[in-house]
Amino acid sequence: GDNAKVYIARAKEGSERLGAILTAMGAATKVEEAIAHSERHRLDLGALVRATADAYGAAFPNRRFACEVPPEPVEMNGAPELIVQMLDKLVDNAVDFSVDGATISIVLRADDTHAELAVANPGPPLPPEAATRLFESLWQSRVESDKRPHFGLGLYIVRLIAEFHGGSAQAANLPDNSGAVFTVRLAR
Repeated sequence: GDNAKVYIARAKEGSERLGAILTAMGAATKVEEAIAHSERHRLDLGALVRATADAYGAAFPNRRFACEVPPEPVEMNGAPELIVQMLDKLVDNAVDFSVDGATISIVLRADDTHAELAVANPGPPLPPEAATRLFESLWQSRVESDKRPHFGLGLYIVRLIAEFHGGSAQAANLPDNSGAVFTVRLAR
């Protein structure tokens, strides 16, 4: 009887996990479609990042936010609601992997052809395989029993939004391994 219980429990876990994966895949497809149908227009990325970063202080009172944006406008063609969603996902991620009182930095740099947005947080360094796999739709950097935060679809969405804007997303450890930095390049 006990074996049967174990087997049933395992089968149930398996089907729940499969259900979660299918739900995530459905969500991914919806996200992909929503992004593909977004409209672009001229926007000032600097103003958008500054306004969004200001809101994070209130949303996450136990984190500090340092925001660095060029003084001149950073004009580009883009979908502002997607860019805000992308920044939200990066900041959620930075909050999850940092401790109370930590300073999360949001830095925007731009040249003639691209804008580069970097979100950095102090915290554990990324596992070695993470930098290449983090932005895959269903890759998660933890074992099932581990209750720590994990990367679900969030970073996959970040990558899709970056690619929609003719860019790319990458993850790296900070030079002294004191945390992680997620950098998104967008074509202007």
